[in-house]
Amino acid sequence: MQSKKNKKNHYSHKIDKSKIVEYNYHQPVLLDGSIELLINDKNGTYIDGTLGGGGHAKKIMQNLNSGGNLFAFDKDINAIKHVKSLLLFEEELKQLQPAPSFVPFNTSFSKACDICKERNIKPAGLLLDLGVSSQQLDTDQRGMSYRVDCPLDMRFGNEGITAQEIINTYSEEDIANILFKYGEEPRNRQIAKAIVGYRKIHSINTTFELRSIIENITSKQYHFKTLSRVFQAIRIEVNHELEELSNTLNDIIDILIPGGRIVVISYHSLEDRVVKQIFKENSATSKINKYSVAKSTNVTKLRIITHKPIVPSEQEILINPRARSAKMRVAEKLN
Repeated sequence: MQSKKNKKNHYSHKIDKSKIVEYNYHQPVLLDGSIELLINDKNGTYIDGTLGGGGHAKKIMQNLNSGGNLFAFDKDINAIKHVKSLLLFEEELKQLQPAPSFVPFNTSFSKACDICKERNIKPAGLLLDLGVSSQQLDTDQRGMSYRVDCPLDMRFGNEGITAQEIINTYSEEDIANILFKYGEEPRNRQIAKAIVGYRKIHSINTTFELRSIIENITSKQYHFKTLSRVFQAIRIEVNHELEELSNTLNDIIDILIPGGRIVVISYHSLEDRVVKQIFKENSATSKINKYSVAKSTNVTKLRIITHKPIVPSEQEILINPRARSAKMRVAEKLN
């Protein structure tokens, strides 16, 4: 039987799973449901804005005709290389002659709308599976997780400011605001003060150095939640995640074909709030209170398909525990 001490510290060390040959790059969440809701036109052009391990991309390709196209986006070049090889050798796709077109882009999904406009393409749907992939969490390449000791980077790609630069150069007030805004961390000011105090003596360069600072001023019972919130907040700041999400959703509405679908899978309340609000602002009705509904004063652009978010089944969560916090929202472009 596992002792309480060992149970509390079960996350103290984690191996780099990318070194395991059988390692599964990423387990797609809500796979069948998301693709079923996404595809309305089998000859259309679809955007997979968060390619990751390619699970959703493969399923989209399998549901398109030869006239269909998939534009796939990822800042991580390793994800692009992985999925290219995956799609090249998958037996199901070999049987599609001619196969639908797969066009990868090694950039942020925030560039998708501009690329479609440049090519004079009206996409038939957008899929965003947000958050961090299993591969990014389980390897020492990016510093996304406090469970693997590695340099503080946290960038999805190779451009922009790193987590190390933020931790070592931002003011105490700015760090506190980031932890509160993007991590909803109640002890944001104490943690920011500890970070700034430590860096006066020694720069903070690794995930374990940052983790140690947080653990030293946090009760053991709160280590897990506090570390999760802090690392999430810094990662969101590094990658401008909420800004990119908001801008992309607002931009895609105008260029989708009538009947085109937007499918978003989010993993924390901040992301879900952005999606919910944008769908609501562009839909036909808006709630005045919980008892009454009125026509929106804005131009109606969307029909909300999922008035309540779709969540994974208990069976899916058992197979893939990281799916437990997922929420999927879907909207359709009106004429």
